[in-house]
Amino acid sequence: MQIGKISTVFKVYDAMMGSGKTTQIIENIRTAEKDQNFLYITPLLDECHRISGTTYDLEDVLKRPLITTEDDTSVHYAYLDDAPLKERRFKHPSYKGGNKAESLQYLLKNKENVVSTHQLFMNLTPNMLDDAKDYVLIIDETIQVYDVYTEHSSTELEALFRLGWIHVDDDAVTLRFNREKYGDNGGDPTGTKYENLATMCDLGQLLYVDQKLIVWELSIDTLRSFKEVWIATYMFEGSQMSAYLKSYGVEYELIRFGNKPSQIKHLVTISDNKFINEIGTKTTALSSSQFKSNKKALCEQLSKNLDNYFRNHVKAKKSDRLWTSFKEAHSAIAGSRYKEEWLAFNTKATNEYKDKTNLAYLMNLYPNPMVVKASAMKGFPVKEDVFALSEMVQWIWRSAIREGNPINIYVPSSRMRSLLQRWLNDEFENSAAEDIEVTEEAEQLELV
Repeated sequence: MQIGKISTVFKVYDAMMGSGKTTQIIENIRTAEKDQNFLYITPLLDECHRISGTTYDLEDVLKRPLITTEDDTSVHYAYLDDAPLKERRFKHPSYKGGNKAESLQYLLKNKENVVSTHQLFMNLTPNMLDDAKDYVLIIDETIQVYDVYTEHSSTELEALFRLGWIHVDDDAVTLRFNREKYGDNGGDPTGTKYENLATMCDLGQLLYVDQKLIVWELSIDTLRSFKEVWIATYMFEGSQMSAYLKSYGVEYELIRFGNKPSQIKHLVTISDNKFINEIGTKTTALSSSQFKSNKKALCEQLSKNLDNYFRNHVKAKKSDRLWTSFKEAHSAIAGSRYKEEWLAFNTKATNEYKDKTNLAYLMNLYPNPMVVKASAMKGFPVKEDVFALSEMVQWIWRSAIREGNPINIYVPSSRMRSLLQRWLNDEFENSAAEDIEVTEEAEQLELV
């Protein structure tokens, strides 16, 4: 493995939704050398099938690929005739013979091209990727590189500090496990409740923030296990993953191309009704913290506003409505009328809602404050506005706008509404372009 080195090549294909990022990546794979292997990870199983060119029985909730032949050593799928990557014979990890992580290891060892979900990839550790050194890893949409760690309580961790079993490294943020002091006589945590904690500490995955909370961080050696890493996303600069890579001194080639938001501005009508927008006047209004302190009153008013907007302002039909909120508030806002039209705010990579033309975004999004502090302590803070805007426009892009059709949207949070308006005026595009040199590859793609 390449632990301790930054020899992996990182490329970021940064383009607005609908600009052909996936199409470009597929073409890069199709035209690559035949002996070049790929691991493609994407958020949803449906996308795994789209990339590989496989299909599944619609009654199969696990969405397992249809198999033509199978023996003890290999499996063969039914690939669609018009699939651009059918000759690459991408395989899906399966549960056969153990679990999906073990299946993925087996496929890599046998030099198969593999397509999988983000969730499976997040469960991998560097020592599971010994056979990935010749692979190109493709990440469709950025993966979660930070999360709040909850396996052990803060009280239990304080006790481990007192015992000397864990300590903070010289960087004042990375948590380490002291194996020499573990147990009465320097025991081994293998097989105990602290085995996973010790492993993550060894990998530098746990960050101690504010003397109380621990943030999990993806091991950088997981990414460094690969020959190359290609990331297909939008608004990468300022994202959590951008801050994460910079904190490890990872240099990446930023390839920016595609459309600008101003090109679809005429398709977006944002509600400017003062009556239903009044609830979100304050900058922090409708944030998760406000819902925690005043959930009942907020949900009651938002429920009335949502109903007012859909029924009176845009006269929306059930078939063309889509809205989101924090999950904890969803039922209270929906009532009995709008339960089926709610879609989680962090939904990506699906076109199942492309007929929805009347939208409502009933929240004010901030990254987890512990994640913000953890990244700031490492010297590269996450940009809160870029994070919020990126998540919002990804959600909006699930709707009819992805097909070039006009949409109406209600955004009561003054902060989120302002971010959306500024984005449609290309303000974030212009700032993101500063100090970025367009690469030779970008020029070849006729990038904007």
